[in-house]
Amino acid sequence: MSTAPPDPTILARGAPRRAQPAEAGAEEGRALLARLRPAILTFLVWTSVGVFLAAADALNGYFEWHRFVAKMMESWSWALLTPVLLLIDRKLASGEQNIVRLAFLFLVLSVPFSLAHTYLTGLLLYPITEIWWNPLRRHDYAVFYFLGSWQMYCGLVGVLYAFKYYNRLLTSQLQLERVEKSLLESRLNALRLQLEPHFLFNALNAISSEVASDPNLARDMIGDLGALLRQSLDCKDRAEITLAQELSLLEHYLSIQRVRFGDRIEIEIEIEPRTLSAMVPSMLLQPLVENAIRHGIEGRLSGGKVMISASRSGDRLLLLVRDDGVGLPADWRMEASTGLGVRVARERLAALYPDMGENGFLIRRRESGGTEVAISIPLHGAGDRA
Repeated sequence: MSTAPPDPTILARGAPRRAQPAEAGAEEGRALLARLRPAILTFLVWTSVGVFLAAADALNGYFEWHRFVAKMMESWSWALLTPVLLLIDRKLASGEQNIVRLAFLFLVLSVPFSLAHTYLTGLLLYPITEIWWNPLRRHDYAVFYFLGSWQMYCGLVGVLYAFKYYNRLLTSQLQLERVEKSLLESRLNALRLQLEPHFLFNALNAISSEVASDPNLARDMIGDLGALLRQSLDCKDRAEITLAQELSLLEHYLSIQRVRFGDRIEIEIEIEPRTLSAMVPSMLLQPLVENAIRHGIEGRLSGGKVMISASRSGDRLLLLVRDDGVGLPADWRMEASTGLGVRVARERLAALYPDMGENGFLIRRRESGGTEVAISIPLHGAGDRA
């Protein structure tokens, strides 16, 4: 009589159930190791201290095994007392924050701890008859052990609080960095909020001038403005975007200006391909190009040319916005400039790149006529900044 082979799906479903006890045992083992880790670490640290103290005798030329055992027993006695000290410290530190009072309390505790260590060490050494200087065998050595225990207790408390205050310092620095980063992001957002209504007002003002004379033209400009605003909203939570994304934003603005000015404006863009992945502040180029058009070209019947370029210069990214318009007034100074676009650009660059230097943002006259804005910022990609 033949029997059907077992269903492999049943075996597959049963396999995880057979593996569960082993997985549960491994999980319990990991949990036990996690609980024992502080005790193991304490034992290893004090063992190292004992070996270090015993090494001093060896270097002096009179190493004996019972002296080595005595040093190790003294250290292991502290290993047994360390959890008690840590527990007391946790209780005291949670309710007492005055450092003077804490120091006084630990000074008072030094007496019972030193006594406890003295007689615990004597108890551990008692079975070894060769160690005749045991405080339980020779009471005159009790004072010697007590003073040594008191010194070790003071050193232990000092090291404990040195680590605690160092850890508190690191935590405070981390919190300070987070607060500074939050403040910087808030400042950058505030600067951007100043910029966007200003840009939107100017763009709508330009579109409104074409609504009555050429509705189709105005409709195209509104479409480009909508695409620009939509893309700008996608980047609103990021202080920096790639140069490729920034140029995509700029292109929608330039489309509005091309429709508006027609043949009166010429746009030239020269970008090194290797700079497209570099990070730049979002909406950085648009107000600078807008200034070049409004103040350099818009008032000229013949129009003009705006040139945007990006290149790499060592470890820096060089951005240039140039025009061949009317140029800067004779008495113009950047420090006295009241233009929103220039001021916001400077403040955003200064906030994002504190080490940018004095030559990181320059506005100057061109020898051939017109104005040039030069920006030099650290070159970094999307994964290079936190």
